Amino acid sequence: MKKTLFGLIYMSSYKIQLNIVDLKDLTVIEQLDSPSFLQADSKSQVFEQDMDKICDAIEGFKEKLAEYQIKDFKFYGNEQLIDEMSASFIADQIKVRTGWKIEWLNGGQIVYAKVLSGMKSQAEVNDDGKDHATYLLSLGSAMINLSLFKNNKFESSWSLALGPREIQEINEITNETPNDPIYVINDYLGAKIGHLARQIKDNSRAAVIIQHADALNNTYLKKENSANQITHEEFQYFYDQLIQMSLNDIMQNYDLEPAVAEHVIPNAISIKQFLSLLNIGTIYITDMSVVTGLLMLEKRGKDTDIMMTSAQNMARRYLVDLHHANAVRKFALHIFDRLRKVHLLPKSARELLGWAATVDDIGSFVNQARRYEQSADFIEVNELIGMSDRENEIVSEICRYQTIDDGDGSAPNIGGHHYRHLNPDVQLTVAKLSAILRIATALDASHKQKIKKIVISLKKNNELVIRVKINADITMERWSFNKRVKLFEDVFGIKVVLKQEGMNRQ
Repeated sequence: MKKTLFGLIYMSSYKIQLNIVDLKDLTVIEQLDSPSFLQADSKSQVFEQDMDKICDAIEGFKEKLAEYQIKDFKFYGNEQLIDEMSASFIADQIKVRTGWKIEWLNGGQIVYAKVLSGMKSQAEVNDDGKDHATYLLSLGSAMINLSLFKNNKFESSWSLALGPREIQEINEITNETPNDPIYVINDYLGAKIGHLARQIKDNSRAAVIIQHADALNNTYLKKENSANQITHEEFQYFYDQLIQMSLNDIMQNYDLEPAVAEHVIPNAISIKQFLSLLNIGTIYITDMSVVTGLLMLEKRGKDTDIMMTSAQNMARRYLVDLHHANAVRKFALHIFDRLRKVHLLPKSARELLGWAATVDDIGSFVNQARRYEQSADFIEVNELIGMSDRENEIVSEICRYQTIDDGDGSAPNIGGHHYRHLNPDVQLTVAKLSAILRIATALDASHKQKIKKIVISLKKNNELVIRVKINADITMERWSFNKRVKLFEDVFGIKVVLKQEGMNRQ
């Protein structure tokens, strides 16, 4: 069978790595790593002080890709530890010096890749999850991520910050006390994990797959495996040995770089606390990683079910009326589909509209009066799993522009100051999708799903007729429709008429 070779370059805060992979079965043919990066004291220094290493490694990667005659490759970078300005500067430097363009991955995209690799890990260890829940506990340079799977399907995900800033805090605290540092670290991490504990429901005798635990893998992962089971006794022995070691001992015993080694004890303590919190029955370890997930994404494309589950989880967490959200999403997507020749937006915009319809009301949890603007603010700082920065921006702005101006001029409006400062490549998409969602929201203004079906028809006189089949009085829906329809008419230049069937026709 002919191999389908692909090159994937991934730059973490530790190093930059090239994987030569056969996409048919995701077999890694060859792997090249750069020398380890220096660990920065601030976000502005991450990657910048290692630019020579990065560019030298890329030149070597070019030669290796040419050796395999590979022209199909992608170059990703982990953006979690840098700000937007630094990301732009670093990308420009790499482009100027090597000719390569990097695609930055935000926290939500990193979690998404980990979730994909977690699904593959389940298959590797033959854990079908039919009679128990399975957690993926993924350790990283910036975050610890916990994902829940049931019946081989993604259910939910939680994140816990444990990056350089937190490691520095741990060092500062332990340096100021004569007490056992392990006891202090337990307290520090216990306070953070305790916050998650209040959000996690009991799943008795669950299984856990531990990912990115380099020291644990170097101890127990069999060379011929990508994942295997370990016992609770084996983990406890590893833990008891580890907490007696100095940083130098950890580096030597587990063959780790300093930047990785300083995370090992905090990570091990976190694992121990999660094993107890989650009432874990079976423990697996794996070397499948973010890279594995990115390769699965390349081979299969996006799993939009995972992304919608993430959006629904966010809506549920902030007490959104999901019956209303589902009705609005159904109406919005139907309008989008029927007006393809009018809006001329790509299929990907349909997915963005569906996600926006799911989460646009989360701001009600904080402030009913300005709920849509609150929703936008939430989404800006809590990326939905799998979304790029651009996609996340579009969804948040669609939410923002659901606010209707009541005449006092305080509501954000399409064409206003905030809108004009959006990236030009998202402005039109935001305007069109916001207009569609406003109408869809009006069709369930009472939150009682009085409208069971809508039929869309575009007349030759440039009039859009929305016929609705109802089972109750829709006075409130009609009132809301009349307030919300103007943006649609302005954006598309089409007159919209609402007509009803059932009860008293109008």
